[in-house]
Amino acid sequence: MATFVQVRPRLEAVARARTGSRALAEDLIQDTWFKLEAARIEGPIDNPAGFIIQVANNTVTDHLRKERRRSELDAELSDLLWESVDAVSPERALIGRERLQAVRAALDELPEKTREIFLMNRIERIPHRRIAELLGMSDNAVYYHVRRALERLAELRDDFID
Repeated sequence: MATFVQVRPRLEAVARARTGSRALAEDLIQDTWFKLEAARIEGPIDNPAGFIIQVANNTVTDHLRKERRRSELDAELSDLLWESVDAVSPERALIGRERLQAVRAALDELPEKTREIFLMNRIERIPHRRIAELLGMSDNAVYYHVRRALERLAELRDDFID
């Protein structure tokens, strides 16, 4: 505990520099604390400060990877739903309605929980962490459900291209 308190300002500064957000950095350092508390470490640690710094770095890196992947998935979804806009012809309007129906059908085919989580995240813009709290599940489980829905929509996009 004493070592964590001692290195916390340094951890927050590094996390803030890597994420660009003071609030997010504080959240990630709090997550680091939870990870340290949950860890069942047997025996003494030779370099407690180094160990804590490594756990914090891993926490920030994991978060940045998840956010990068989420951004990639968001871009794919955006490409799927919002093609560049040309002049709207009756034919394009019909194609758009058919695609929207196909997206709705694909979402309806998803398991109820996956569909609910996807809509909460992508339509209502509720963050993963908040969805996890609301539904009593882990952030990773929320991420899995959103990814599963996006993968199905990516398959649909590929069908549109073909």
